[in-house]
Formats: sequence, structure tokens, C-alpha cells
Amino acid sequence: MKLWSLKNKYILVVDDFAGMRTMLRNMLLPYRPEHIAEAASGEEALKAIQDYDFDIILCDYNLGPGKDGQQILEEIKERELLPYSSIYIMTTAENTSEMVMGAVEYSPDDYLSKPFTNEVLISRLKKLLKRKSSLKKISVATRQRDYESAIIFCDDQLSGTPNNRFELLKIKTELLLRINDYDAVEKLVKPILEEREIPWALLYLGQTYYYREQYDDAKFIFEGLIEDYPNYLFAHDWLAKLHRTNQNYAEAQNILEKAAIKSPKAIKRQQILAEVSFENEDYDTSEKSYKRVTRTGKNSYYLSPDDYSGLAEVYLKKEMVSDALNIISDMRKEFSDADPLKNMKSHINEAFLYNDLQRKKETNDRIDKIMTIFLEDPGTVTSVDSIELAKLCYTHNRNDDGNKFIQYAIKNNHDNQETIDEIISTLTNTGFSNKDINALLKSRDEVIEINNHGVKLATTGKIAESISLFVEAATAMPENHVINLNTAQSLIMHMNKSGATEELMGETKKYLDKVKFTGKPSEKYKILTTSWQNLSKMLNQEPVGLKGS
Repeated sequence: MKLWSLKNKYILVVDDFAGMRTMLRNMLLPYRPEHIAEAASGEEALKAIQDYDFDIILCDYNLGPGKDGQQILEEIKERELLPYSSIYIMTTAENTSEMVMGAVEYSPDDYLSKPFTNEVLISRLKKLLKRKSSLKKISVATRQRDYESAIIFCDDQLSGTPNNRFELLKIKTELLLRINDYDAVEKLVKPILEEREIPWALLYLGQTYYYREQYDDAKFIFEGLIEDYPNYLFAHDWLAKLHRTNQNYAEAQNILEKAAIKSPKAIKRQQILAEVSFENEDYDTSEKSYKRVTRTGKNSYYLSPDDYSGLAEVYLKKEMVSDALNIISDMRKEFSDADPLKNMKSHINEAFLYNDLQRKKETNDRIDKIMTIFLEDPGTVTSVDSIELAKLCYTHNRNDDGNKFIQYAIKNNHDNQETIDEIISTLTNTGFSNKDINALLKSRDEVIEINNHGVKLATTGKIAESISLFVEAATAMPENHVINLNTAQSLIMHMNKSGATEELMGETKKYLDKVKFTGKPSEKYKILTTSWQNLSKMLNQEPVGLKGS
């Protein structure tokens, strides 16, 4: 009889106590895992998880200063660093309701209360690996955003009698929601619910109704879920979202407050509660929620300059100007060493807050700072923010700066008529003439010209020149999906001719990952992703950022 083992499994053990890491390692070593890595903090764990896809992650809840186990889990799920096939087990010596509810919300595969025995750990791993072993192909396809192939892989397994049938059905439903195939979601979950009432199936059916704007049907499902499963807090979130969509801010606030009491560590919910209560003009609750976010979310991936500026806006509404200024200062300190996007966002929010305070000098100082960073690194500003910044610049008679932001938004969205219409409306309301508006809109022609020239270079054999042109264009227009796809295509053409390298494969993946879409990806994206995958196999390496196939 073949003995059970952890052969070929890569494991990460995360615990701030060295003795515990050693104990877990000794528990696992007899089962011959391929490799056991260790991390003593949340930061070390995230670095390891970014560098490699682990089959099993054993993570303590309390890791001392820095991120805790729940915050690691929420971040790797948000950033899609935890494949369906991987196992995440939370270990903890705590059993407070706050911890339990917080952990359950982010759905680790299991959690173990310390102390636990070798027998308990191995028993849990056996069950989880048996359930997860068939999900590798689905994980790889999902990571590549090839959701239709992932759905086919689900169907292949569901055609038999899998022991993880409901997990496969749940994954398939999630994938169908990603590609906005709401008819297929309804067709899938209704028979499941006839067989057994499962909260996730009801929730996804409710989401389907919500996206179809069948709000009464969605409301009926979400309210029923809350009544029957009061601790299934996702139903609270969706019912609040529905009420907010219908501008029933008081109802939305009431629902979120009840959920926040049960799980106060859920930062995203606290952020939404702060926003909704502000919309409901309940500034005391908004202040309380923003304070909780900025205090308890210090190490959360979700913490944003918007939380600080939101609190400052509350203080302005309450005519607490000195408190608003203190929060502006706190925001600057908090994000001074943050990643470039969050650092820039803090400067942007600061500029708007000073503008609200009618402090012209400070507003212009912030715009100067924003322009300096923007001209050096355009990718730190989103198209949405660039339009708002343009409006701010025009208000302060900085038309040249405003035009730079408008042209940036146009170039990033040259084929997105909805955004172009918004830009035209902004310029019209600002007092621009049709002649001036058309002059700015010529930025679209520049993008088309650059793109056509790059394509011509590539198709006439001048691939190196094409790559150089497209990389420069993608740096200047980081959100332009046409430019990003053609940059990736030129790199793939070069590798097809001259051979793939790890560096070029990583660069190509970077441009593919920049392409944003809702629903099904474009045919060109799918073709390029397949080409990238084929090159990866030819390179005789596993896909960059992926393990297994």
C-alpha cells in the first residue's frame, strides 16, 4: 500500500516564534515535502508568496508588530496570489469572537487552535489535499485570466463523480460571474439550491439579480440570507450595496453597522460604512468608522489615502478645521514611504482638501509637487484622477497643467467613447471652445499614429525598433490596453524569432497584466496569453509567477 506523503509539495510556515516554526517543520519533514520555507513576519510571508506559489501555507494569526495572519490572507486573495489549488491554514492561540469572525470572513481552508498535535495537522492536510488536488489546471487558467478554459476544466471534473463537487460548482459560479454570464450563473445555481440550500449559491444568485437590476429579487434573497444565516456577513454587504445603489443611505448604513459590530476588523466594510454614513450626513458615525480604519488598518493592504482625506472631509463638515489639518499631516507622514501610487494619491487628496479650505498657496504647492512626480512617472496618476486634477488646475488658472492631465486621460482612453464624452463635458463646462476641445482631442490621432507605426515596424521585421517604440508609449500611456497589448505582441514576436529569456518573459507578462477588462477578455489578449504560455514551455521553465500546469 502506497504511503501518504507530501512529495512535490512546497510549504510555507509563518510564525513569529522560532520554536513554533521548528516544531511545525519537524511535524512535516517525515512526509518528505519538496521544500519548507519559513517566515517570521507578515512582510516576510508576503515576499515569499509573491516569489512563489506554495501548495500549503501554515500561518499564525498573531505575528507581533506588522501584518497579522488575517491581513496576509486578505491581501493575497485581493491580489490573486492564492490559487484555488493552494491550502491556507490559520493557526492561532486566540479564540476571541473578533478573531474568529474576521478569520471566517476571509475563508481560510481551515484553522487550528494551538496547541495541536501532529495527528491533527496531518489529518487536516490529508483531507484538504484530497479536495484540492484536482484544481491545478483551474488555478493556472485563472491566473492567466483564461476564465473560459478554467470553466471547461471545471466541467471536465464535474462530468464524473468528484469528491469536491460543491467546491467545483462554487468555483465555476465565481468564474461565470467574472465573465458576466449571469444567465449561466442562474442556470447553474438554481438546481444546486433545489438539491441543498447553500449560502454561497443564494448569494451568487442574488448578485446575478443585482447586476441585472432585478433589485426586488436581489433584495428578497439577501434579506432571507441575513435572517437564516445572520453570521454570513457577505449578505449584509450586498444588501447594503443594493440600498446604496438606490440611494437608500440610511438603510445601507443600518445594515453595515450591524455587520461591523459582529466583525469589527473587516477594513473594507468599515471603509464603506464610513462613506455611506457620510452620504447619509451622519458625520459622527462616519468619523468613528474612518478613525477605526486608520487606527486598526495600519497594516492592511486596503488602507488608502482616501481614508485620511475622507476623515478630513468629515472634520470640514463639522467645522473642525484644525483636526482636518492634522489629518492632512498624518496622511502625508503615513504614505511618504508608500508605493508610488499611494504616495501620489496622498498628494492629490491633499491638494483637493486645501482647495476645499480655500488655501490657494497650499493648493498650488501640492499641484506643483504632483506635476513634478507626474512628469517623471505618469503611471502614478490614474485616468480618473487626471480628469479631476485637470478641473482643479483650470480652477486655479493653470490651463497648461490642466491640458497635460486631459491629454493624458485622452491618450489612455483614445478608443473609450464614454471617457472621451466625459472629458468633452468637463472641457465644455470649464468654458473651452469647440476649437480648443478639438485641438486637445487630436491626442487620439497621436496614439493611433504611434500604434500604426509600431505595428508597421514589427510586421516589416524591425522588431527591436517596434519594441522600443511601444515600451516608450506604454510608459507614457500605462492604461492604454491597445498599446499594452501591442507591446506584449512585439516582445512575443522577438522571442519567437530569437528565443525567450526569463527577463523578456517577465516583461511581456507585465504588459499583459496591465490590460484591464470587464467580463470576457478580448480574442487578442487570449491569443497573446496562449503564445506567452507556449514560449514558457519552450523555455523549459514553469510560467513566471506560476507553478505547475
